[in-house]
Amino acid sequence: MLHQIVYRWDPDGLLGRRGIVPVATSLGRDEVFGWHTRTGLAEAVTMDYGDPACPASSVCLLDTPLGVALIRREFSADARRQRLNNSAHVLVGPRDAIAPFDAIAWGSLERRAPGALDPDRVQPGYGLKPLPDERLAAAFEVAAGDLHERSQRLADPLEVLVAAVLRRPRARLALLPAGAEDATVLLWGLQHLLTALLPGPWTFSTFEVDDAVDDPNGAPRFIALPRVPSGPPGPRVRVDLTGHGEPFDPHRELARRIVRHYVGSGWSGFHRLLNVPTEVHTLPEADRVNAIRQRLDALGTRQEARTTRPREEPPAGQASGPVGAPPGTAGRTPPPREPARGAGETITVVTASAGAPAADPTDSNRPVVRCPFCLDLVRWNENDLYERDARLRYERVDLSTVTDPVKRHDRMITTFMRCPNPTGDEEREHFLPTNYMIHEPPLVVGLIGDGLSGKTHLLAAMIAEIDAGGLRRYGVTHVPVDAGHHQEYLRDRVDLLQRGQMLGTTVNHQGNLVQFADALLLRAGGRTRPIAFFDVSGEDLARGGREMQFLAAADAFVFVVDPVVAVDLPELRRLTRDGEDTAGLRRGDRTFAAVMDRLPRTAALLDQPVAVAVTKSDLIRFEPPVDAWLGSQPPRPGVVDPARTDAESRDVYSFLYAHDAGAWLSPFEEFRRCTMHFVSATGARERDGHFPGGIRPRRVLEPVVSILAMCGMLDQAGIERVGV
Repeated sequence: MLHQIVYRWDPDGLLGRRGIVPVATSLGRDEVFGWHTRTGLAEAVTMDYGDPACPASSVCLLDTPLGVALIRREFSADARRQRLNNSAHVLVGPRDAIAPFDAIAWGSLERRAPGALDPDRVQPGYGLKPLPDERLAAAFEVAAGDLHERSQRLADPLEVLVAAVLRRPRARLALLPAGAEDATVLLWGLQHLLTALLPGPWTFSTFEVDDAVDDPNGAPRFIALPRVPSGPPGPRVRVDLTGHGEPFDPHRELARRIVRHYVGSGWSGFHRLLNVPTEVHTLPEADRVNAIRQRLDALGTRQEARTTRPREEPPAGQASGPVGAPPGTAGRTPPPREPARGAGETITVVTASAGAPAADPTDSNRPVVRCPFCLDLVRWNENDLYERDARLRYERVDLSTVTDPVKRHDRMITTFMRCPNPTGDEEREHFLPTNYMIHEPPLVVGLIGDGLSGKTHLLAAMIAEIDAGGLRRYGVTHVPVDAGHHQEYLRDRVDLLQRGQMLGTTVNHQGNLVQFADALLLRAGGRTRPIAFFDVSGEDLARGGREMQFLAAADAFVFVVDPVVAVDLPELRRLTRDGEDTAGLRRGDRTFAAVMDRLPRTAALLDQPVAVAVTKSDLIRFEPPVDAWLGSQPPRPGVVDPARTDAESRDVYSFLYAHDAGAWLSPFEEFRRCTMHFVSATGARERDGHFPGGIRPRRVLEPVVSILAMCGMLDQAGIERVGV
């Protein structure tokens, strides 16, 4: 939750002072006094409205001793009082509460931003309510696409700005000449391009009038000046965004290459290049230019090699379009979409808008996504959207008349697109949630295991942990892809498990149409990507029929090992099914082999990242090294340590091998990237279909975190070494 403070002109205000002062807040008096006097907030909220270049509104992000402050300032002429009026809406919170992406997006929407207030109409006093964090996330979803589209049109000044930052990454910069609107867009582009390379707090102001005075410690790092100040140069580095007088040196040459990727093709690979291997920013500043150049050269080589690989043609009339947007944008300019791993094609696609009226729905710039149900390549079509009524029937909906961006986004994220199934091989009509189609390529994760391996309980425990905010410490937030489907899954699976009831095995009620168990929209580091979990019954997997066709669209797998069957220990023998002798079952899980045989293989090792989860580990919790891992916690919460992940994988591998379970090690042998984990979905044995003492899940998020790390969703140093 973010606390709010409203500033406007008042004869005494909440603190008994005259001027532009706090008049309404959700904080107590002492806290408001602290923010007003102990930080740079009092100076930052007041614009110099005597300057003719003063904009109607501007936004500022401050890093202060008390935390972070996001300020949206307004300036208007007050004819009734015959004076100029300055007001501000301020959000304050802990240092990690407001990301730069959120601040830029929220400020760019002005009074249309979710949760925004009109400072001149707010009732004075202490009655304001805190603003939920989700409002900033909602602003990001509405504004991201438009901001990126506009930043593409400012390629030349963005090139100058990137070069200046590469040249002096620790300097405080004054951008001139830059209006508040252009500054907002340029800062958005800069944040996308150089997030991993900028040390220290990332703060900014889209309007200031002077840079000639010494800045206090909490002053914004980047400030925009709409005109050159009349005074002498100050301590800041002035950057003329027109390019006049700016040197054309190796930094400028490198910036040109970087921006070319940003506004043209190849953004997907370039984004991973700079923002996943975050060790770049730990290099000495003198070495960074060469390091980035070498990575760009390597990227160009890989892209050239990929163009020689076979390309699968999309369905007739659905030609793929150029890449043009960064990961995480949900607006008009789309993020790159990559082919499903192992599908044998290279497809470049773009996404559609969730925040503005659509153009021709048959435009080639619409996204191409592989439907996980019928496996056809389909294009998002705003003219074929549906909503579900109270009886869960799909009804056609027309959004062409909804032009307000906020209302449009709110309506659109609840809609579904009917899959056109161009090949006509699926008799059942099926629908894809709009949230599944308009963001980054969906991350499809399949849970693989025998019918009694415990994967259904494991997935329910995973979703419960995520729903409770378990990924937040890793910088990942979430919302449902389809709120109705998610609530149904919580009711039918998660709630039952948490009440201590054993879940039934997975049954496919849709014939050959296998649907995802649940899907969430994950947001991390400015990126937004759906993740869909498929829990297909063990019998269907082993049979290898059309129920397994989702494998061609899968990006990652969690292989679930049942120790009752896999591990030869005396205490487990009495738990085998109907007293079976497990000696004859040491050939491994039949679903493992069925899946690996079905996946397209273009090299010795399969490319999909996988996690192997030894579930029901509570049954072997007294065995070393299970005892050490099952009750352990990461030494640094929220930080993925590749060395620790390797150590656990080594221990799991050794444990399975030593206990005659070598057949269950095939995923480790067959996939290029693999992690292994001891987990327990319930923490206890079931008795007569119930868990009498309740459930106590253990480490169920470890496989999910490893998958996110290996798929580039976590931005931490050394993350690329996980699973290697």
